[in-house]
Amino acid sequence: MRNVLVVLAVLAVFFSLLAPFARTPLPVAPEFIPMYQSVLIGSNLLTGILLLGHVHTSRSWSLGILTLGYLFTALIALAHLLTFPGLFSPHGVLGGNDQTTPWLFMIWHALFPLFVLGYACSYRRPLPAHFMRVGALLTALFVSALVLICTTGAPYLPELMDGHRFRPAYRWISAAVLALSLFALWKTAQKRPRAVLDVWLTIAMSAWAFEVLLSCLLNGGRFDLGFYAGRLYGLAASLFVLGAVAIDNIALHGRLRDTFEEMIETRSRAQWQSLLGSVLRQLPDGVLIVDREGRCVMANDLAEQMAARFEHTGKGGMAGPAAMLSLIGEPVRRAVRGEAFRDAVLESLTRDGRRVYSVSGAPLRDAAAELAAAVIVLDDITERTEASAALARALDQTRYLIENTPLAVIEWDRDFVIRLWNRRAEELFGWTAEEAVGRRIDALPVIHEEDAGMVAGAMGRLLDSATRYVESSNRNRTRDGRTLCCEWYNSVLHDEDGRIDRVFSLVLDVSEREEAMEGLKEADRRKDVYIATLAHELRNPLAPIANAASLLRGKALAQDRIEWIAAMVGRQTGQMARLLDDLLDVTRISRGKIELHRAPVELGRLLRDTLQTSMPLIEAGRHTVALDLCQEPVWVDADALRLTQVLANLINNAAKYTPPGGRIAILLQESGGEARVEVSDNGIGIEPDMLARVFDAFVQVSSASHLAQGGLGIGLSLAKGLVELHGGRLAAHSEGPGHGSAFTVTLPAIRPAATPDVAEQRGAAGPRLGKHVLVADDNVDAAESLAWLLRSEGATVDVAHDGAAALRLFNEHPADIAVLDQGMPEMDGLEVAAILARRVPRPFLVAVTGRGRQEDRAASLAAGFDEHLTKPVAPQQLIDLLGKL
Repeated sequence: MRNVLVVLAVLAVFFSLLAPFARTPLPVAPEFIPMYQSVLIGSNLLTGILLLGHVHTSRSWSLGILTLGYLFTALIALAHLLTFPGLFSPHGVLGGNDQTTPWLFMIWHALFPLFVLGYACSYRRPLPAHFMRVGALLTALFVSALVLICTTGAPYLPELMDGHRFRPAYRWISAAVLALSLFALWKTAQKRPRAVLDVWLTIAMSAWAFEVLLSCLLNGGRFDLGFYAGRLYGLAASLFVLGAVAIDNIALHGRLRDTFEEMIETRSRAQWQSLLGSVLRQLPDGVLIVDREGRCVMANDLAEQMAARFEHTGKGGMAGPAAMLSLIGEPVRRAVRGEAFRDAVLESLTRDGRRVYSVSGAPLRDAAAELAAAVIVLDDITERTEASAALARALDQTRYLIENTPLAVIEWDRDFVIRLWNRRAEELFGWTAEEAVGRRIDALPVIHEEDAGMVAGAMGRLLDSATRYVESSNRNRTRDGRTLCCEWYNSVLHDEDGRIDRVFSLVLDVSEREEAMEGLKEADRRKDVYIATLAHELRNPLAPIANAASLLRGKALAQDRIEWIAAMVGRQTGQMARLLDDLLDVTRISRGKIELHRAPVELGRLLRDTLQTSMPLIEAGRHTVALDLCQEPVWVDADALRLTQVLANLINNAAKYTPPGGRIAILLQESGGEARVEVSDNGIGIEPDMLARVFDAFVQVSSASHLAQGGLGIGLSLAKGLVELHGGRLAAHSEGPGHGSAFTVTLPAIRPAATPDVAEQRGAAGPRLGKHVLVADDNVDAAESLAWLLRSEGATVDVAHDGAAALRLFNEHPADIAVLDQGMPEMDGLEVAAILARRVPRPFLVAVTGRGRQEDRAASLAAGFDEHLTKPVAPQQLIDLLGKL
């Protein structure tokens, strides 16, 4: 290998020195060509003849292809010599023109790497008997055809030379030839197994690549420095292989001589080997006898049977005992050198499946203590190996399950000493396996002190010899002092004497489940409180409404009493509507379905207007109000109605939860691009443990429930949801009971909005309804009262109490407006609306229903309704809507 590296280094050094001067013109020396070509032709022919001897010996496809390659090179080099212009005649002996020689040179240097690639491939079949004769004939005919094409067809070939200079086409073809040569070099260098010929052929292909670079790419044309130097590199490439083949032939003769001597020695040993073979055939193991070269000279019947089932690939097509020995080559070589070996492993993949053998070996010596051979013993251990592998897989699976289970796994023995502490136990309790293993389980403070007695009872049942499984639930302590709720599943393993050998404890952390159960219980309790509160709050307005109904049955009521009753009913229905709207808003916010109608809002003005609406409650409590607003207007992008709802809730809460004569402060600031509104009071305050829950739905401060003045406890939850929908924050602060509280709303501020110059003015009185209206509702009272209301506004009204009747009335007297309930017998409001929406002229369709979800509104619009109003509808709202038509 050192010589190879030296040769490659020398070739590379000379190339690096010659490459910069490759285009240097030198004297034209035509006599150089016949000298160079003659030596090249001779060396290639001699190389082919020497390789032919190896081909007849080894019957190798690779050597046969390489031999034909050198024959091809010698023939085409001869043709190149005879067509070179100016040597023997102006256009060469064989004729042609100035393009003949460069085309032959290109074909020559393009095809020889293909022969090298054919040599580098591996072949499993032996060389056919007449391959070399037929191949030589075809090669000669092929070269003759190439010469004929390049001479007779020379006028039709593309021009590669311009005088003695190269044309661009010559460069491109040379680059392709170089790429092919480099690929052949790479495949030769990768060839395995590698012989001496492969190494020197690799060097030859390196020199071949240098020749193409110097003769075709780096120089300018014929008779430059690169032209001469490249030819010398080509000659060197031929001589390298010739030398390698000659050396290999010398070695081959030496091996033949050694083989002849071994044959004589083998005959002398045949007799005792026959006797030894008869003994080996009776042994229960496979036995092989190998000579000092590691070759199998004898195998007993069992070894032959093993070899017959053995399939081996990748070792040059070997089979049988030779294939088995090739896999354990190093141990066999040690035995041949005089060293014994044991328990090497040999695997076989056969049609019957995978077989595994244990292999041992020892040297055999003759009477003179000289090493004579080595004995190799094979034992089929397939079943034992498979059983061991299955056991190892089971153990690996068990270890994997223990380490990756979500349960903490603890193993302890009869002395309470911990033997196993898995990763989940480390995470759960905080002690590492190194710290826990080897300690008594009762020495680790993992049991909650209040549950120690219960755990001691469980351990007592566990240590009872008749008990094999105990389940317990208790609290545990972690290393950092946290308390966990855990379930312990303990299993006992006994030895042959019935005594406890091991205890496996599986620990499941159920703290989150217990917290969830407590949360469910709390939610259930709050649900019950909510239902009771809702029932109470809905009954409150129903009582005065029922009283009003009784009063209206009277025959003689003064006009002022009737007006008082109407006002009272309006207030109570408004209260019920607000309760229901709050509930719907909380639901919509939680589902993300509430819609905001945003517009620039000036917070100072909104606060003043909101404060005016809350003044009756503030005055009833005789509170003083301190309103501190910014000097400059503060603008936010918000839904004014929803924001008023938030601020009114905070101001009303401050008035309700502050004892009479208290103080309420309202502050408005802007800083850092945010608007901040703070509503504070000196009222009853909030307990610290309630601060985190004060924004939950249906939660009221227990110490202040007597001051709530009704309500469901959803105001703050609703306010917080609305503020967050605006992209803001709502926070609560209190120093504790008796120290008041403060609620802060933070919203993103925007630039001041332009103030309209002229405000729209509405007329003092709208026109009376002059339309024909169809009212359909299965609630008779609701339908009749609405009809009276519309008639009082000048409308003509027809009333129906189911969908089919509504359609009949419409067909008899087509209406301008249809006010329909959605839930009616026979046909519901959606079906009626779908039919009426297709009538011409089309009536204006209004849905008045108790269904107020977003999907209900979408269903109404899809059915053809123009408006969707949720019961109870404010009478003036409906009248204003119909009056606009």
